Amino acid sequence: MTLLFVLSALSAVPAAPYETEINQAVADVAGIWPVPPALVRAVIRQESGFNPKAVSRVGARGLMQVMPETAAKVGVSENELFAPAGNVLAGVRLLAALLKHYQGDVVSALVAYNSGPKSATVVPENGETPDYVVRILQFWAEYDPRVRRPTARAPR
Repeated sequence: MTLLFVLSALSAVPAAPYETEINQAVADVAGIWPVPPALVRAVIRQESGFNPKAVSRVGARGLMQVMPETAAKVGVSENELFAPAGNVLAGVRLLAALLKHYQGDVVSALVAYNSGPKSATVVPENGETPDYVVRILQFWAEYDPRVRRPTARAPR
């Protein structure tokens, strides 16, 4: 096999399913809501693994795992939750509102995104939320080298 053949074969590899739509959805909301695109990607990675058809055991849907009731509150229909554009719009609107509410405190906003605003400001010491927050911060640092990686693991 020649190097030219290998390189042309690699360039012919199709993009991951929905990659184009996800990239466009993230780019579209970047100009509307003050949430860093790298943070949006980190949340999507943690919430759904970039699967726009994901459904959680409690009914959260799509890329950013938005509940239908929450989507309705931010102006996105339940039917739009499986479309990358609608789901990212709903999730980023919610995340932007949480970041504003918690005055830019990303950790509190992520705690609230995961377990509801009632429990934010302090990362709980048990349950899934501590690991959830740390993983998103780690993913965010992977996507944006200006973001400092968390130095500690979540408590167990």
